[in-house]
Amino acid sequence: MRFLSVNQLVPGTRLARPLYGAGGSILLRENFELTESIICRLKGLGYNGVYVNDEISEGIVIQDVVDEKLRIETANRLEDILKNNGNIEDMQPLVSEVVDSIIDNSDIIINMNRLSGHHKYTYLHSVNVGILSIGIGVKLEYNRDKLIELGMSGMLHDIGKKHVPIDILDKSGTLSKEEFQVIQTHPERGYKMLNNAYNLSSVTKVGVLQHHERFDGSGYPNGLKGHEISMFGRIIAVSDTYDAMTSDRAYHKASQPSEVIEYLFGNGNQRYDLRIVDYFSKCIAVYPIGSCVELSDGTQGIVLKNHMDSVLRPVIRNIQNKQIIDLKNDINYLGICITGLMQ
Repeated sequence: MRFLSVNQLVPGTRLARPLYGAGGSILLRENFELTESIICRLKGLGYNGVYVNDEISEGIVIQDVVDEKLRIETANRLEDILKNNGNIEDMQPLVSEVVDSIIDNSDIIINMNRLSGHHKYTYLHSVNVGILSIGIGVKLEYNRDKLIELGMSGMLHDIGKKHVPIDILDKSGTLSKEEFQVIQTHPERGYKMLNNAYNLSSVTKVGVLQHHERFDGSGYPNGLKGHEISMFGRIIAVSDTYDAMTSDRAYHKASQPSEVIEYLFGNGNQRYDLRIVDYFSKCIAVYPIGSCVELSDGTQGIVLKNHMDSVLRPVIRNIQNKQIIDLKNDINYLGICITGLMQ
């Protein structure tokens, strides 16, 4: 099994997993054979890719820490609550389910392959940030209750953007000084929106307020430095940056996950808490299992396994001759690196 971009799909390709629609119901079932018209429809609906079975990915099994259906259901619940002024605390059952899923699969690195692009960015991004933040919390050995508080904070971190005009949020050009000042109000707006959510902990609310604070004091709204920033604020800052930078937006194309990991480490103990970045790197699949990659020596391979302590150097299988290559431990490949994902 492997993840394949919609642009690589050809008629006759068979799905390895069900494909879910925007409402969370099954759109196409496992083993469905794609036709030209269905592929065109998927592109029109904004799907980024699907999981397929083919000769290249023979024998590869991909386990999701949080399945796609649960991610979509959680994004839909968040959207419904915010659009209809619902009870924010109604998010908690789904956040609890996400937490349990991550705890149960704590030995699996989180895979953030983006199957669908049909959800509005804000909601699915918020769910992703919650998932990534919980993953960091598991590495920090937080108990279940604290993980739920952290997950709620991550998933609610951008709720203040409800009060930011859409033409500013989705502007493709450079923001004016005045427009950026409006954007900078969203953490405080979100914090104030949570004031009446009495069952939410203070640490959850503070995480929302502080997710744009930066370790060197260059962030907002209060220019806090270092350990003046709450742990939730520091955790969400890393998760938010990663998901935002690896996403296509109106004002920038998505960066490769490996580039963003390098950026985070390069800014460790400057913009971000280096300890948090290090824990984060141990829970995210920079090269997800089933990804096809190219090495600096020209070898093309498919990822079989990730090392938690060395996410940039997975185990791969040479697509041409089936040779297994462990980039972390094989002394013949210590000078070889992955140059990028094959598109």
